[in-house]
Amino acid sequence: MRKCLLLAAGFFMLFTFSAYAQQKIAYIDIKQVIRDSKAGKAANTSFQKEVEAKRAVIEQKRKALEDMRQDVIQNGAVMSESKRRNLAETIEKKQKDLDRTREDIRIELQRKDLELTQNVLKDIEAIVNKIGQQEKFGLIVEKTEAGILYGSSATDITNKVISVYDASR
Repeated sequence: MRKCLLLAAGFFMLFTFSAYAQQKIAYIDIKQVIRDSKAGKAANTSFQKEVEAKRAVIEQKRKALEDMRQDVIQNGAVMSESKRRNLAETIEKKQKDLDRTREDIRIELQRKDLELTQNVLKDIEAIVNKIGQQEKFGLIVEKTEAGILYGSSATDITNKVISVYDASR
C-alpha cells in the first residue's frame, strides 16, 4: 500500500513538473528600467531639480547662521553682555530652525521620490503584464528581488520593457 502511494505520488510529481517545464520564464531589472527609460529619466530630472532647490534653501539658512557666528567671533569682545546673550539665543534658535528645515526637507524629498517611483512602477507593471500575456510567459520575476544569480540574456526582457514603455509615452 505504501509503495503504491509513493509510486502514485511520483507519477503525480512527474506530470506536475512536466507541466511547469512548458511554461516560459523571464526576468526584468526594474532598476534599469527606471534608470534608462524616458519616463524614469524625466522623473529623476524632476526630482534632482527639486533637490537642488531645497539644497539652496538650506544653504541660505546655513550661510546666515554662519555669518552670525562669525559676527560673534569677530565682535564678541566689544559687544555688551546683553547683546552677546541675545545674539547667542538667536543663533541657537536659527540652528534649531535649520535642523528642523533639514528634517522636513528630507521627509518631503523621501515622500516625493517614493511618489515618483510608484508612478513609474505602476506603468511598468502594466507593460510587464501586457508583454507577459502577449508572449505567453508563465512567470516574470524581478532580477534583484528574486535573487537571480544567473539568467540567460534570452530570458531578460528588460530592454523590451524599456522600448515598449518609451513608445507608450
